[in-house]
Amino acid sequence: MEKKNYYSLRLNCIFCSKILDNCYFEKDYNIPIACYSKDKISNDIIIPYNIFICTNCKTIQTKYLGDLNEIYKVNHADSTGSLMKNLHLTVLTFIKKYKSKINNIVEVGSSKGVLSDLILDNNLVNKYYIIEPNYFGNKRENKIILHDFFENVNFNKYSNANTLIISHVFEHFYEPNKIVEIIQSNSNIKNFFLIWPDLEYYKENSVYHVLNTEHTYYVDNQFIINLLNNFSFKLIEKYKYKGHSVIFIFERNDNLKKIKLFNNNNNIDLYYKKLFESRNYIENFIQENLEKKICIWPASVHTQFLLMFLNNLKIDYILDNSPNKINKFLYGYNIKCLDFKKYINDKDYAIILNGGVFNSEVKKNILNKNILEL
Repeated sequence: MEKKNYYSLRLNCIFCSKILDNCYFEKDYNIPIACYSKDKISNDIIIPYNIFICTNCKTIQTKYLGDLNEIYKVNHADSTGSLMKNLHLTVLTFIKKYKSKINNIVEVGSSKGVLSDLILDNNLVNKYYIIEPNYFGNKRENKIILHDFFENVNFNKYSNANTLIISHVFEHFYEPNKIVEIIQSNSNIKNFFLIWPDLEYYKENSVYHVLNTEHTYYVDNQFIINLLNNFSFKLIEKYKYKGHSVIFIFERNDNLKKIKLFNNNNNIDLYYKKLFESRNYIENFIQENLEKKICIWPASVHTQFLLMFLNNLKIDYILDNSPNKINKFLYGYNIKCLDFKKYINDKDYAIILNGGVFNSEVKKNILNKNILEL
């Protein structure tokens, strides 16, 4: 990769190595490199944005890759809200279901340790290994925590754990082929629980968490199944969770036949078309509420992504229900974040709901009629 300041240029397809040379957009856009909230206004790092569609396997992938140290400088995965909490509980039910096959567990990317706490509290394993550069969970008993990126770890040394969990992390890897090669090389791993964002649903339903600085590629769900098949893991169960996630459960099988990798659901045109069209709805909403403060929810990548394409919109504040974001500023836009619960029903505020699948968990608490749901 060619290094340019805080980003690299992706030259080859991450799955089939085909040379990438057909940019989707005629000109590059600009995207904030990170997605956390910060204490004060600052000059943030902005990098170019464009995407490629591989002409061979049809994987869609971002052209520019941000510096990982900047992207994950501040951990912002705090599992706020019922949707994420119930996801962990759902995964727990599957861990219980397959308990007889599991001895100890290695989890990659357990930032806050919510799932590990649930599994240990239920006495499902004795040892729980966590590979996470920015772990900030409170409980550490029976956990062996390695503060590093997975790519830097000698994964084969975890000989007394036969189960791997990767939840909402695999889509963040810049070189996923190398990751599954490492997983395959550890013959101790017999069970693999992969919790994957339902990117198919996101793409079809205008959830703005596809193809950004964190989720740098798009493939359909079957592609993921076929990919793991080619690295000795057979799918034994799949569960779709509320348009938010897909829980894949794989079991090692070293006798699987290779499958040609091809992304069948690769049409991204409608996704971007709807995104650009949303500007009309927002501008009309702003005109209808000129005397009010215009706010958008949440302070997340969903809002960052929208603002990147629809710049110069009049947004006074961002709302969020995470205590880690309130009274801080959204990276890249320096828009202050206010407490969602305090202002959502204030008649002097007009609110744009831009949380995708997360909208459903906040709408029930809204009495304010000045709402636009994207």
